[in-house]
Amino acid sequence: MNEQAMIKLLNGAISLEYGGAIQYAQSSVLLQGTYREVHADLFKEMSDDCFNHARNLGEYVVGLGAIPTVEPAPIKQTTDLTEMLNYGLEIETKALETYSKGVELAEDNVPFRVMLEDMAHEEYKHKLELQKILNKLTLQVPDAVKEVRFKQA
Repeated sequence: MNEQAMIKLLNGAISLEYGGAIQYAQSSVLLQGTYREVHADLFKEMSDDCFNHARNLGEYVVGLGAIPTVEPAPIKQTTDLTEMLNYGLEIETKALETYSKGVELAEDNVPFRVMLEDMAHEEYKHKLELQKILNKLTLQVPDAVKEVRFKQA
């Protein structure tokens, strides 16, 4: 594993996570209207997840003998719920791409590879949830399964 390349990748990921933590926290307090009760908690949870990810990544950077960054990625603000969710989807997509690259970079370093695979998995779940909320998935239901009948025992 190229340690300098890994430090650079991890610090980039920390920056993304810090930016996400701030952006989601800001969205949770700016959100108003009918959907506030539902989505404000989602944004708070996502903010907490981002901050925990940044802290975890920082431990790995220190383990490589470097200093973790404290600079967040650019933060987007809006008072529109759909834009907030789309901005979140951008964060999750970029983080998933970063962690996927990190898995390749880790090569046969099992602790780093497993940590990055776990992070990629979490980001994938966040991305999928936001895609569902935003109705960005196209689901194909074959005609044969549009009606489901259970057989009597």
